[in-house]
Amino acid sequence: MVKPDFFIAGLGCSAGCLDVLKTFFANVPERTGIAFVVVQHLSRNYVSILDKLLQSHTKLPIIRVLQDMDIKPDHIYLLPEGKFLLIREGVLRLIPRTTTQVVNYAVDIFFTSLAAYAGNKAIGIILTGMGTDGLEGAKAIEGVGGIVFVQEPASAVFKGMPLSVITGDEPDVILPPAELARSLAKYYKTGGIQDDEGFEAAG
Repeated sequence: MVKPDFFIAGLGCSAGCLDVLKTFFANVPERTGIAFVVVQHLSRNYVSILDKLLQSHTKLPIIRVLQDMDIKPDHIYLLPEGKFLLIREGVLRLIPRTTTQVVNYAVDIFFTSLAAYAGNKAIGIILTGMGTDGLEGAKAIEGVGGIVFVQEPASAVFKGMPLSVITGDEPDVILPPAELARSLAKYYKTGGIQDDEGFEAAG
């Protein structure tokens, strides 16, 4: 299987993530060469307008994934309601979310597929949210040489998802949203994980 020649960042979040995503993408440079995939917990029948809410905070194109599509760097892709998302051979693929799936593991599902496809080009970013979704996916990304960023729990409205990864895995970076974005940009440019002061942030 051909691996990507650019980094792919999956952002997993649940409750309270709108303001976090606005802050994060406001601090992402226009050209990093990274593709961003936002996997947010959504109610099945709620029509998300996240693309419209985020667009004024970033110059990157924002795309709701409504059909299978090739992934490209310097784009933001959004999971639609009522679906799960996978990536296989460079293609974002939607799969149905059935009514029997009460607990939402959308982040684990995407992160695990990202690890299998992108290997050390995979980036997992866990933001505010309840529950433990994202932990198994973060482990999968770490297991193939990718990196994991986590929002600092003190800056999160809901701390469950960040804390589950911090306690159950060994994330590379733990920072508030704006600093996460800046650290990610530095990682792409230098190949090292540093905070705003130039010191290693974690890991």
